[in-house]
Amino acid sequence: MPKRQLFFTFILLFTAGFLVWLIIKDYPQKVETEKQLGDLKEQIEILKRYEKKQKGMVEYLNTESYLDKQARIRLNLKKQGEEVVFVYRKDEEGTEADEEAKNENLFLSKVEIWVRMLIYSVWSRDLAR
Repeated sequence: MPKRQLFFTFILLFTAGFLVWLIIKDYPQKVETEKQLGDLKEQIEILKRYEKKQKGMVEYLNTESYLDKQARIRLNLKKQGEEVVFVYRKDEEGTEADEEAKNENLFLSKVEIWVRMLIYSVWSRDLAR
């Protein structure tokens, strides 16, 4: 009888060890899957908020006030009895520092053109040889 008990104990321990090994082997994959599931749920919530915002925008774009505003802006329409006022901006006079910067930029651009012409002439002379 003791040999039979020892045999069943060995089989029971082997089976228990095998089951523990199966659980431990799949545990990292389970953790990774749960993490991905959490990320997907978070993305779903973000997309739901975005969808809600977009639906609100669509509702606003279909309102009479928005259409009226766009007609005024894009088609230059006005309501009956309404007066239109134009506001023009006065161009600011250039300061002395601006004039000096323009002159310096003009000088630098002429120097750059001169250097490019010099390099081109040297390069073309080298090609002719």
